[in-house]
Amino acid sequence: MSMKDIMDKCKLTKEELEQYYKNVEAMDKKTDHSRAYRTLMNPLRREILKFIGFEVKTTEEIEKGLNMEPDQLNYHLSMLEQLYYVMNCSEGWKATPRGIAFLLNARMD
Repeated sequence: MSMKDIMDKCKLTKEELEQYYKNVEAMDKKTDHSRAYRTLMNPLRREILKFIGFEVKTTEEIEKGLNMEPDQLNYHLSMLEQLYYVMNCSEGWKATPRGIAFLLNARMD
C-alpha cells in the first residue's frame, strides 16, 4: 500500500495532519515499536480501530456500535491515541495515517 493510498483514505484536515506529523516526529523511536505492539495486541483496541476505519466516528457511535461502557471505551481510545493510531478531533475520532496503514497492511483474523 502506497503512502498516496493511505493519505487518500485519511480524513484528517491539513491542520490535524500537521499536528500528527509533529507528534510522530517527537516520538522516541526505540520505545515506540514495543509500545505500539503491546497496544495493538489487545483485540478490543484493534476492533475499535477497525470500527473507526476510514470514517469519522463520535464516541457515542463507537460505544453503541461496539456495545461498550464509556469508561472502558475511553481507556482504550486513550491508548490508541497515545500511540497516534487515532486522533480525537472536533468532529469525532479519526484514524491517523499510522492507523490507516495498520488497517490496510495488518492481518487481523
